[in-house]
Amino acid sequence: MNSKRWWALAVFLVLLVVWAISSTKLESEKAQGNSTLLGYINGTDTLANATEVYREGSGQALALLKLEGVIMENSTDNPTLSSGYNHQVFLKQLENAFSRHDIKGIVLQVNSPGGGVYESDEIYNRIMELKAKYKKPLVVYMSQEAASGGYYVSMAADKIYANRNTLTGSIGVIIRTYNYQELADKIGVKDVTFKSGEQKDLLNPMRPVNEQEKAIMQSLVNESYGYFVDIVAKGRNMDRNQVLQLADGRIYSGTQAKNLGLVDYVGNLDQAIQGAADLTNTNNPKILLFKNPGPNFWSWFKSMRAPAFDLLGLKQQMEQELGPMLMYIAN
Repeated sequence: MNSKRWWALAVFLVLLVVWAISSTKLESEKAQGNSTLLGYINGTDTLANATEVYREGSGQALALLKLEGVIMENSTDNPTLSSGYNHQVFLKQLENAFSRHDIKGIVLQVNSPGGGVYESDEIYNRIMELKAKYKKPLVVYMSQEAASGGYYVSMAADKIYANRNTLTGSIGVIIRTYNYQELADKIGVKDVTFKSGEQKDLLNPMRPVNEQEKAIMQSLVNESYGYFVDIVAKGRNMDRNQVLQLADGRIYSGTQAKNLGLVDYVGNLDQAIQGAADLTNTNNPKILLFKNPGPNFWSWFKSMRAPAFDLLGLKQQMEQELGPMLMYIAN
């Protein structure tokens, strides 16, 4: 065996030892309920505190956070499937920005088509709780897109700025599933299901959707839609019937949204920052940017242990498609 092969073997053994030690430690942390190592590995503790000076200033500090990508819990360790949004890190960033004594207000830049109903609602509620606890204002700036769940989250803001070309609105709920029955019939695949109740295989893709199932799913959509309408009515101080006239799922430009009362101002990020400075009576504020984390080393390392099939993301995609999910997302 030549020297290159010995070096390759040595590197492999080192990585194997690191993986074994970290896996053992991680399981121990899980069993003990200790979040320190988990937070480090997943980025929730260390990355949520990562800031850089976005703009120098002689006054007190404002935080700039960015909500970018599809708002969903990122359960995949595959970096090829990552949308760049990390739900737990973002929630922690919000908490850190509000709790820091040197930060007097928050500017949230939203660039998202929306996402999961649960995650969007969790962000909205977290912001409302933090605002009540720390008495700090939050201003939203909508950049390219702040639609559906992105708009839902923005309803927690004290003021909303949008670019004139921003795509926003899309107030509504969608749930989608697929039916494979005809394909299965063609290739000779038959479904065999044993269930404890009539609706246990709700939306089984191997048979047609029946009327009772349609009614069940529509009731879920209607319930979440009602929450959305109420949130908009409260956030924009509008009559609920007025919101209903606007909430048919369509998108609006920033200018249209301003004319309809869905945002406060048409402007740019600097104007949104100045708006937050005005709310906090801060002159020439220093702007601290909370940096968005990319895929971390641990995620990359775990993905390299997966079979090639998983590296392509096919298994993950198929598993996600099998489970319908309520979404606040622009379609």
